[in-house]
Amino acid sequence: MARTARRGQFLGHALAPALILLSAASPLAAADANGLTHLDGSNPYYVGRDFPKLITPQWVGEDGVEAVVILGIDDMRESKKYEAYLRPILNRLKNIDGRAPVSIMTCQVKPDNEQLQAWLKEGLSLETHTIDHPCPLLAGGDFAKARGTYDRCVDLLSEVPNSKPVAFRTPCCDSLNTVSPRIYAEIFNKTTAKGHFLTIDTSVFNLFTANDPELPRDLVLGPNGHERFRKYLPADRTFVNYVEDYPYPYVIGGSRATGRPSTITSRTTPSPCATGRPPLTPRSSRRASSAWSSTRTAGSRTSRSSTSSTTR
Repeated sequence: MARTARRGQFLGHALAPALILLSAASPLAAADANGLTHLDGSNPYYVGRDFPKLITPQWVGEDGVEAVVILGIDDMRESKKYEAYLRPILNRLKNIDGRAPVSIMTCQVKPDNEQLQAWLKEGLSLETHTIDHPCPLLAGGDFAKARGTYDRCVDLLSEVPNSKPVAFRTPCCDSLNTVSPRIYAEIFNKTTAKGHFLTIDTSVFNLFTANDPELPRDLVLGPNGHERFRKYLPADRTFVNYVEDYPYPYVIGGSRATGRPSTITSRTTPSPCATGRPPLTPRSSRRASSAWSSTRTAGSRTSRSSTSSTTR
């Protein structure tokens, strides 16, 4: 993803052994003969506050780096709209660090689009989001259709010169329960007919709570004593696509891939699927970023929602 555009790809296969060693060192794994069986499964929600953590300094490969926040945007089909929306953000990032590390989760784009090469030179990365953006991905029980829209997107983004997609995000995962074990077992963790595959998933969200003793109280509690981030969960439906207090990478769907939880305050503009919760404020966004840093997070992702006309 974009965080590594100039300094190498994210850890893919290498993360799995590291996580296994970390888990094996825990008292839980030592006491339970089946303590590592979850690493072979496709349950994306097995991690939590007390699960072993792979913190940033253990994997980032850069001295002095305590936290990584990945900026991302979904649903791209028309590059001109995304260039107009992202340009102030990209310029600000370049002023800070000399590059613009933003990940664009893409649906469809022409591989020879000149804008893509300009972005890649600035430090952006082009990732995958399915061709057709179905919500949910397995809608109607048509597995072949679901696998097809995923595979075609991975293959399409792999045709972009000087680019290699490594990450995926399930459509509508921030507002609907669109993630399922079958997606990881039979779609995401597979190789396309053209030989392409991904190694990072950002479809599961992380909710910072007051139950994490590492987090400063002013970051997780509002003036009224209520949890600051829980209000961003959809209030008009049952929503389960998140873990609590775990902004760290973890093995998901077998040994090939890692999950990178997204912040629960992800969406900045209203969505047809995201009613019943308040809009994200800049102050909440800054607090979420501060929370990542307070936990010495290992590669978390925050995203700005698209201004395109694509329906989520």
